[in-house]
Amino acid sequence: MPEMSYLLQLVLVLATALALVLASVRAGLGVVVGYLAAGVLLGPQGLAVVEESALVHAFGEFGIVFLLFAIGLELPLARLRTIGVRSFLLGGQQIVVTAALIAVTAFWLGASARLAVVVGLALSLSSTAVVLRLLSEREGLRTRFGRTAFAILMVQDVAVGPLLITVFALGSGESPLAEIAFTFLKSVVFVVPLLLGGRRMLEWLYRRVAAFAQPELLVALSLLIAVAFAYATSLAGLSLAFGGFLAGMLLADTSFRHQVGADIGPFRGLLVGLFFLTVGLGLEVWRPPAEWAEVLAIAISLLLAKGIVVTLLVRSAGLDWRLAWRVGLLLAQGGEFAFVLFAAAAGFPALDHPILGELGLAVAVSMAATPLLVRLSGALLPPAQPAAAVPLVAELRDPEAEPAGHVIVAGAGPAGQRVARALGEAGVPVVGLDQSVERVARARRRGLPFFFGDVTRPDILEDVHVERARAIVLALEDRRCMCQAAALLRYLFPDLPLLVRVVEEEDCETFRALGVTLVVSEIVATGRVLADATLRLLAADPPPAGPDRRPEVSSRLR
Repeated sequence: MPEMSYLLQLVLVLATALALVLASVRAGLGVVVGYLAAGVLLGPQGLAVVEESALVHAFGEFGIVFLLFAIGLELPLARLRTIGVRSFLLGGQQIVVTAALIAVTAFWLGASARLAVVVGLALSLSSTAVVLRLLSEREGLRTRFGRTAFAILMVQDVAVGPLLITVFALGSGESPLAEIAFTFLKSVVFVVPLLLGGRRMLEWLYRRVAAFAQPELLVALSLLIAVAFAYATSLAGLSLAFGGFLAGMLLADTSFRHQVGADIGPFRGLLVGLFFLTVGLGLEVWRPPAEWAEVLAIAISLLLAKGIVVTLLVRSAGLDWRLAWRVGLLLAQGGEFAFVLFAAAAGFPALDHPILGELGLAVAVSMAATPLLVRLSGALLPPAQPAAAVPLVAELRDPEAEPAGHVIVAGAGPAGQRVARALGEAGVPVVGLDQSVERVARARRRGLPFFFGDVTRPDILEDVHVERARAIVLALEDRRCMCQAAALLRYLFPDLPLLVRVVEEEDCETFRALGVTLVVSEIVATGRVLADATLRLLAADPPPAGPDRRPEVSSRLR
């Protein structure tokens, strides 16, 4: 039966991908290297279980769309404004200088001018997945060099959209400069109206769908928006991936971005994994020793050249040589977006070239080598200073980028809003969550940082970085939901301060049994406030003695 052969292929693909990704993560290489290895093993160069087909590549293209969609979700306009001029200039200089150096070298070695530019742009980008994993494992984001590396990575992520447009223009036009200018003009004409009205349109649409209280409808809407934007940009003569990136950026400025990010996480992970698996299918690992020597030479040259460029640029920005060298080592490798740009270039005859295969292998080698090099450097170099001990050159002060020391307030009702406002006035960063569209909208109109999201979902909690929070305040209207949240949070984080507001006094014992830090009864607290206010009033204005008080009170009542 033909369907049984497909099922057997599916079983082999899932089992192999799962095993190799787990092994890659265990080795500290990240999921990207695991998926690439699975593609090589399952493809024509390995067991030949999966054949390259139009369907496989179609799913791979959708993987690119959702990869860029997820990147866009992490880049709201408010966050871009917090990057700072110096950080933005540092990241921009890194891309321009690295791309120019690599492009000149590629042109000198015989590549066409267009291909050389594409290669330079692709290899100028570093691996966000590899670097952030390394920084998070060592708490590097709290260090000065870690925050600087993160700022450069953020600028690289912002540049992915324009770089895709540039590759598309280089591959489709006779006159490169004219085509680039025309393509950017088209993108501006297409993007500006969406930036002006798209956010409000998406906010309105999500509110209407969220009002039905059916989570699967929000998932379907997010998938629809990502695919619809990709289709619209393709009709406008731009790439599918740029549409996904644009949709993510627009949704990043809405109150639903945390919920959307959690909803599409499983789909994004599967499709992105399939994209890298398709990349692995096309990697020709069985090469003569001479060609493998070229691949290794490219990888080593990339690590050296890019590391030196980044080190010098970061040193010129004010960091000392030791910290600048650490940033250069972290960002020296090629990144996952190199595969995205290579895949886009391969779709144009003017840019398709066998050298792209060798470059893809070199990028994979550099990504796999980075964790080993970082561990070696950790043994050779002394620990870096915490970021709090020295001022940050990169000017990156965005609590939502990697929030730490914040308080999560669940519930955008009157009590939750009052808590959030008081904490904000005291200088404590706050991230608020609520499942009511109306309450979130009212809180945001009052300038409070509330987002639509379910506090009982671990993926939502992970998205707001609950592991770095100083405390959590539960002030939800739904008692059952609040019990679930308290139980989940106390199970996952037994030492995290957890404060709960209840309405009925009898609920206090229920939450104390769950192990919360503090329970405040609304009725008891209100009674205490009234009693204290009454006592203060009586102390300031004692009542007169004698029977004359009664007629005065009765006259006031009349």
